[in-house]
Amino acid sequence: MKTNKPKAVGRSLADLKKLQGQVRQDLNPPPAPARPQARKRPRPPDPGGKPARRAALASTGVQDQVSLLDPSDRAWLRQSLRDVAPLKKRGQRLIANRPAASPEQLEQRRRHAVGAPASTPALPQASDLYVSAQVESNDIRHLRAGCGPDVLRDLERNRWPIESSLDLHGSDVEQARERLDNFLRSCLEHGLRCVRIVHGTGYGSRNGEPVLRHAVRRWLTQLPDVLAYVECAPNEGGQGAVKLLLQAVTEPGV
Repeated sequence: MKTNKPKAVGRSLADLKKLQGQVRQDLNPPPAPARPQARKRPRPPDPGGKPARRAALASTGVQDQVSLLDPSDRAWLRQSLRDVAPLKKRGQRLIANRPAASPEQLEQRRRHAVGAPASTPALPQASDLYVSAQVESNDIRHLRAGCGPDVLRDLERNRWPIESSLDLHGSDVEQARERLDNFLRSCLEHGLRCVRIVHGTGYGSRNGEPVLRHAVRRWLTQLPDVLAYVECAPNEGGQGAVKLLLQAVTEPGV
């Protein structure tokens, strides 16, 4: 009886070789066909070279720069800008830049930033001895000459909210003068209008006399940037504080 073992073995070897060939194709795929390279557009000749071209572009206007382009580029540019229309003038106003600070102002700002004493005396326009007739009779309120009564009335009726406050407790007269000067300068610089000065009632002083109260209120009546002040309500400090309205500072160039 004949057997078919040699044929079976031959088929299995052929299948194995076929399988190996498929595995090789999967592991090593054939390279993709190379894509044709796009043709580069020839550039127009530049007889002067790159430095000369940069100089020409820098020294000529828009029309001259357009003339340096390739004719096809100029046609494309005109086609792209065919629907562009110039903007209409709407009466816009240019705001001038703020003038640069002087060297003296810069030096004063640097000294103030590092905590150095100011080069100019504090409150130079305020005297310790001057007492106006209005304050001598009643120091509860003050209105600068030339201001209408509505300024003081609005301040008393809390039409102006308090934006900042300075507490002078623990300061002597000279310290209070310098701190008040720095505080008012900062308020004017940042555009604050209504501020409060807490000077205390003075009941704890050596002689029992309110030193800072009289000094601060005398100073405020001599400062041109103080339009008015009133004694604060009990919930805001009472007799130991005043609420004042500062002059509005306009920005230069506005």
